[in-house]
Amino acid sequence: MPANLHSNLWSVIRQDSISTTAREEDEEPFLPVYEPPVGSKVSGYRGPPLALARSPTTSNLSESFLQMDSQETVVYTYNLHAECAPLQFSVLVEPEADQPNHYTLSLSMKVGYVERALCAPVTLRLSIDPRRLDFSVFIFPPRTSLPAGCLYHLRVWLQTAGIDHRIFSDNDLWVGRDPDFRSVGDATFAVLRNATQDMLIYQGIVGRAHVSFIIRWKLVEVGLYSLSLEYEAGGAGRTLFEDYYMRLECEPQIVTFLIYAIPVTSTPHGASHRLRFWLRTPFVSHSPASSATSQSESYIYQRIWKSDDFKVGAGLNFEALGSRLVMGVRDPDSPRIERDFPCLNPNRQRSARTPTNAIGSSR
Repeated sequence: MPANLHSNLWSVIRQDSISTTAREEDEEPFLPVYEPPVGSKVSGYRGPPLALARSPTTSNLSESFLQMDSQETVVYTYNLHAECAPLQFSVLVEPEADQPNHYTLSLSMKVGYVERALCAPVTLRLSIDPRRLDFSVFIFPPRTSLPAGCLYHLRVWLQTAGIDHRIFSDNDLWVGRDPDFRSVGDATFAVLRNATQDMLIYQGIVGRAHVSFIIRWKLVEVGLYSLSLEYEAGGAGRTLFEDYYMRLECEPQIVTFLIYAIPVTSTPHGASHRLRFWLRTPFVSHSPASSATSQSESYIYQRIWKSDDFKVGAGLNFEALGSRLVMGVRDPDSPRIERDFPCLNPNRQRSARTPTNAIGSSR
């Protein structure tokens, strides 16, 4: 993929909108972080099995040294397989316009038709040619995960003059080909009920409550889309995440999703859940031995969002909290309508009173 497309992908991504670094506490135990010793080769590693990325074998890099234009982006691409799922990682190196010899490194992963950003960008000061860097990109699995064979730890190291620098790390990379989601005990799965060109509605039962999950696509530019998820139950709902950017090499209608909830022990019963959101695309094989029939029946899944604290339920018994529970009683005069009611959050008050569609308005 051309470097400018990678650059455009990162120019609009807000990493703080989605957090995927926390692990599923009941799905896999905490494990120590395994790293190759500094200065050693990865082949000498003695931890869990590694999947080592393949470095580029060809190059058309310029011979000039430390003279990158501010509009240039160097893209290093590495390929590997996670079980039967082919992955492609790209490390982007972009110069900082206002800081000489400073470069921002960012990471993306492409799986099938979908490319998305991973980790947060890192800024480095380099006194070496940014077009002749050498990275070690690898993944390794923890001992267990549910579904099995889907969880990996990702590491990206930069090697400079015999010194290894860890640049990117992700202990929560979930991706797999045709995982067995039936192994996730007590999970309730949402079902696709309605689909349009830019919206999908899944319905499920969470804590005995009928919940609708609304997924929306928004076209940002050619090939680049923004994804959002919200829920609605009983006439109320909220946005769970928004502005999750990804580049698609297919129409959004090709992409489907898997949403499920896992109950968590709580008082009252049925009030707390773990919510998981996976993206699904058809498996793309470049091997001539793979038939079209086998490809159509195989899918690549990747988890892109989760919540361990999804609170919703139907008919919850709050009296179960015990005899010391003190329940509030609504005032007979409420609700009432107030105009110009004093707000305890001045910033919110100013924002609410500022016209958003006024021509020539300024703040």
